[in-house]
Order: sequence, then structure tokens, then C-alpha cells
Amino acid sequence: MIKIIFFDIDGTLRPFETGAISKSTQAAVKKAHDAGIITAIATGRHWLEIKNENLIEGMRFDAFVTLDGEYCYVLDKEMVDYAVNRNEHYLHHEHYIFDSSESEKPICYFDPLNGTCVQKIEIAPDQIETVLNLCNEHSYSCLFEEERLIYANTVTHELLKVLQDIKSNQPPVLDTRRALKNPVYMLIPVMSLEDSIELEKKVPGCQLVRWSDGLSFDLTKKGITKVSGIDAILKHYGIALSECAAIGDGWNDVDMLNHCGLGIAMGNAKPECKSVADYICPHILDDGINDAIDYIINYNETHNYIL
Repeated sequence: MIKIIFFDIDGTLRPFETGAISKSTQAAVKKAHDAGIITAIATGRHWLEIKNENLIEGMRFDAFVTLDGEYCYVLDKEMVDYAVNRNEHYLHHEHYIFDSSESEKPICYFDPLNGTCVQKIEIAPDQIETVLNLCNEHSYSCLFEEERLIYANTVTHELLKVLQDIKSNQPPVLDTRRALKNPVYMLIPVMSLEDSIELEKKVPGCQLVRWSDGLSFDLTKKGITKVSGIDAILKHYGIALSECAAIGDGWNDVDMLNHCGLGIAMGNAKPECKSVADYICPHILDDGINDAIDYIINYNETHNYIL
């Protein structure tokens, strides 16, 4: 049986076309939870972005793979129950916060302070320095993502376009020398595909994952992916891989769809996702998530019948 579902966000829960979570998607996630299935996130996004952009509005999630597996945590169930009962899963988007490093109290129900971190992998300072030098040399923008802080080295037209495409706001520009002293879990260099290939050759301890058709790439420690984050969360819960489902649409979802016991690709997914999926649901704009949840619930009912 499927005991936990990992959802990608962009293109899976939230359409790029509208930038808003549909009522159908909200109801589908609740239907999964009501069926006794743990609902979890698996995204390249930072948890602050999820809060700022209201990316999981009206939905309950108990575990989070963020930054493509670099930072993963499980929330305290009682905390989530309390928040949902108070409708706090609708109330985490009042204003943008890019720096919560001084916050002693959680700023939203899914703040990691409300849970247990199960995987936290930082990028080595020498690799960060290489990226910094290249960005300075070619005037590239780059986003730096710490545990409770997101900032940029500089703002370019290319960065603004990337932020516009994903309907995100502009983070502050800070002195990037801090990145050599403070743990950084993801870098997002903004450059062409050709330049990203050259960059990856210069940082052998890291990998770049393309997640859009644009100029942005997730740079993480080599070998750390959504898959490793999922495995860390499954270990925490004591859930087998065969009891896990994943739903996604992008290039950075291919491995997790192939890895989990049940992989579901959105109808709007990249061909690479569809090629490894066990099931392809309708397009995100055609109630795809609702169909995917019905498929999983029917899968569980069939499994119970067979047993």
C-alpha cells in the first residue's frame, strides 16, 4: 500500500499558467490525508519561498524535501494538526520574508522550527568560491540559499526574468563573502545552458540540475537529490520505498518518479518524466492532481483486496 505521497510544487501542485493553487488540488490533497496517507513535499524550492509565494495554500503537508534534497525535515504531527484546525495553512503569505535567521518562533506552520531536520547537506566553501569567482568574472546573478536566508550577489535582467517566470519576488543583495563562512545549501546561478555545462566542470563536488526552460539551475552537492531526501524521510517514518508514491513534472523529478514505488507524471510533464512513470495523470489544469490521488486510493483498495 502507498503510505506517503511526495508532491513536486511548480507544474504539479501550482500551474505556471495561473500561479495559483486550484480548489480541486486543495481538495485532492485533503482527500489523500483523509485516506490515511502522509502528504509530503519534494521540491527544489526553499521553505521561505514556499511561504512567501503561498505555494501550498490550503494544503496540509507533514514532511518536506526542499532544495532538491539538501534540506529535509519532518514536522511534529501535533503542531500540524493544531495549525490546520486553526486554518493556519491558509495564513502563511501575509508578507515576504527572505531573512528569518533571527526568528526564535516559527513564522508559519511548516517552519522547520516546528519539526525535526533529517537531512542537511551544505556545499563546500571551495566550490562556492569557484562559483562566486565565475559569476563575478562574467557578471552573472546567483542566488544563495542558507537555512533561514535567501539573497543574491547582484540583480541582472536575466535574474528578474527568472523570478518573473516563477512568480517570485526579488531577494536582497548581500555581501557574498558571508557564503564562505556560513552554511549554504543551494546556489542558483543564472546563465545559459552552455555556460552551466562549463561551470559544472569547474565544481566537481557539485551538480547542476535544470528545472525550467529558462536560465536557472539548481547547484547542489553531488549525489544529493530529491531521491536522497525522500530516502531520509522514509527512514524517519520507517516506511518502505514500495509504500511511497511521487508526483512530478520536471527534469528534477525524473529520478524520484523512477525511484519511488509508484511514480506518477503530470499530463504536462516533460517527456523524460512520462517515460519513467508508472501512470500519467491529466494536465495540471485538467484536475490532474485529483485524478492522481484517486488513482493512488484505488491502487490501495485493490492492494487490500488482493491481500
